Amino acid sequence: MITKTNIASQIVDHLRKDIILGKYKKGDALVETALSHELGVSRGPVREAIGKLVAENLLEKHSNGRTAVIGFEQKDIENLYDTRILLETHALGQIDSERFRNNKDRLLLYIQQMEEADYYKQRDIEIDLAFHHLLVRMADNTSLSHLWSAQRDIFRTLIDITSEAALTNQEEIIQQHMDIVQALERDEVQKAQQLLTDHLRQACEYCCNSKELKK
Repeated sequence: MITKTNIASQIVDHLRKDIILGKYKKGDALVETALSHELGVSRGPVREAIGKLVAENLLEKHSNGRTAVIGFEQKDIENLYDTRILLETHALGQIDSERFRNNKDRLLLYIQQMEEADYYKQRDIEIDLAFHHLLVRMADNTSLSHLWSAQRDIFRTLIDITSEAALTNQEEIIQQHMDIVQALERDEVQKAQQLLTDHLRQACEYCCNSKELKK
């Protein structure tokens, strides 16, 4: 059942996760009336959610009005993480020393918040994404930031799926974020890019090996 706060966003998150986990197969139809009844909401938010998932290339609208699942496979996960690596490492190469100094404290604050969440055996997905989005925004490249933001929600869902598996390695993951900041502080851009690449490739492996995805 979907609650009454941010209904369309909740429906999007719910359906996106089900599609990625394979609960809907390629070619399966998503019908507004059926989903509305199943989720206990009106058709308007369902229609809005379907439109968002079409834009994310998880659903497709046919000429006859039918909405079908495109399908989601391991290769799609790998492609998404490859995209993140390209966008974020390119961003690191465009950060100048002044923008780094102006944003260093916020990067460290995000890391501190990750550590606090880990203390309570939790993982703060929004803080993780905020850290990476800030790295992209520090490049002062609007187009780059827009491209990253367009994929933010699906990035969040992938992290959510792997949170349980990654929780046991949170200290290592948090240290990886710190290592990236320290490399940037030393103006070792190529080192920071490699650290970021390794970090995201590990995240991709967590996702591809997730028990939920292998069900």
